[in-house]
Amino acid sequence: MSRFKPFIWLLLIEFTALVFVLGVVYFQIPIACPFKAITGIPCPGCGGTRAFIALLHGHIWEAITINPLSVLLILCLLVAPVWVFVDCLRGTKTLGRVLKYQWPTWSIIVMAVVILANWIWNICKGI
Repeated sequence: MSRFKPFIWLLLIEFTALVFVLGVVYFQIPIACPFKAITGIPCPGCGGTRAFIALLHGHIWEAITINPLSVLLILCLLVAPVWVFVDCLRGTKTLGRVLKYQWPTWSIIVMAVVILANWIWNICKGI
């Protein structure tokens, strides 16, 4: 059982997030971004919930136009439980090694540029 503990925790976290998003959709609860509420400027993650809802409805292009970075994050969240499950079955910790990897400076700069570009995209769209 302890071998599957990371997988169970990851599934629990993702299930909680899914229940939250589906609850927002079902009960039509408006969610306000705290960053936008304080500054008046959307954050890089603004529109992520709407992008997820668009993906649930099969509107991939709409989700990408709402928030491209969120779509990438959602894809990572779909792959992560499978990866952790395979790690649990094999008794390996490849995902843990990837997350602990000392990323080269250029890759961190690329990630920062992608986040900044997504943020500019959100600001230009006027989310």
